[in-house]
Amino acid sequence: MAPTKRAGFSLVELLGVLVVLGLIAGIAALSWRSSLPRAQLNTTVRELSDRIHGTRADAIARNLEYRIHYNFEESRYWVETPFALDGGIAFGEQERMTINQSELSETIAFHEITIDGEKYSDGTVFVRFDPLGASSDHTVVLYQEIFERYYTMEVLALTGLVRFHDDFFEREPPDEGDFN
Repeated sequence: MAPTKRAGFSLVELLGVLVVLGLIAGIAALSWRSSLPRAQLNTTVRELSDRIHGTRADAIARNLEYRIHYNFEESRYWVETPFALDGGIAFGEQERMTINQSELSETIAFHEITIDGEKYSDGTVFVRFDPLGASSDHTVVLYQEIFERYYTMEVLALTGLVRFHDDFFEREPPDEGDFN
């Protein structure tokens, strides 16, 4: 009787496959770790933009003034409604109800907020949205320390539209030549 051949892989072949799989896993992990902070910035920008649009829509729909507050130290923002906790209209500033409190991702912070031409970089500031759809003219500059990257969100006063600018952006004031 003739000896039968055994089918299978040698130890060297198995080690070779494990090395290749390890290299692929390492490359995938590095790629994922580098793209995660970018995804956090994109998510933060999208969430803040949604909050701005929603607050403006609420002001128009309810025919009342709403506000968004930005807190630099805590990297938080929230909406202040014109309603009191009991459900009626708030008659004083202290009675206004706060909703939708959010924090920025831990790698992102407010760098600067410009409201009606005045720049702020600390404390708590707010912008208003009136019942006609107009808002305080403002820009929000976010900073991501990991990449030393700035991202600017510009909110147009009359329309409430949000424009996005990669990097630090500051609109030049109009001059007489712009209207000829």
